[in-house]
Amino acid sequence: MKSASVSVIIPVLNGAHTIGDTLRSLVKQLPRPDHCETIVVDNGSTDGTVELVERLGVVLLHETTRGAAAARNRGLRAAGGEIVMFCDADTVLTRRWLAELSAAFDDPAVTLAAGRIVCYPPKTGPERYLAASGVYDVERAVCRPWFPLAPSGNMAVRRTAALAVGGFDEAMLTAEDADFCYRVLGAFPGAIAYRGDAMLFHRSRPTDAELRRQAWVYGEGVARLYLRYPDVLPWDLRRVLLVACRTFGRGSLPLLLTAGRVLRIVPDEKVEFAVYHRLWTWWFWRGFFQLYYAQRTAAAR
Repeated sequence: MKSASVSVIIPVLNGAHTIGDTLRSLVKQLPRPDHCETIVVDNGSTDGTVELVERLGVVLLHETTRGAAAARNRGLRAAGGEIVMFCDADTVLTRRWLAELSAAFDDPAVTLAAGRIVCYPPKTGPERYLAASGVYDVERAVCRPWFPLAPSGNMAVRRTAALAVGGFDEAMLTAEDADFCYRVLGAFPGAIAYRGDAMLFHRSRPTDAELRRQAWVYGEGVARLYLRYPDVLPWDLRRVLLVACRTFGRGSLPLLLTAGRVLRIVPDEKVEFAVYHRLWTWWFWRGFFQLYYAQRTAAAR
């Protein structure tokens, strides 16, 4: 049976220090599909990314509208493959990533697929937290009852389906992949195919400042989903109370665990995780509330 043609799309903004590894890992794929192209979409880099990609001999496109959604759409429109795969410019792909992820589409009922994301071996507190927290647990994300997700960092979709729903919404600067998956699954009902062997390695944020920023942006993304789909995700008193309870609990836990560490009954790594879980929760909900209520107020005027 003739294999489907594949286009791999990589959006990038100032990724000169990582995208070379990503592209070299693509070259080493075994076995490689008969018809495969790699498209890098630059989103306005100023750090030498463009010059590096040009030397590596892949298709290079440019998108002036800022945002990963716009960059992916630029690649989607230019792609020649029947299957479009997305990965990020700070990842390294295992050798069978292409083969394993494309194999999901041997089933004609599959429209959308996702692979496994593994964090690089952590060295800093934020990296250890992200590796242990489940933020990149794709197997759980594809099965969740609300907004099942194939993360754009390791996603594949039939190009015809992606174009049929208008691609990624470029107004969604964050959570655009969750919105995209929701619309694809609405138009083409079915489950997201999870391929655990389609594995790639992801570089986590190494500093506290970068972790705070990531949590804030994720919170903004979830707020956008609540604003866009109020019938699916109603923001009511019950949810407010649930958030308040969780935030209080996560805020208090590090103090209790620190006392346990002093008594040598709680290991250091458990205290560290609780500290960063508090940090993540605090900045996530700050990002959420800032965007949610700002847009609600603006809409009411």
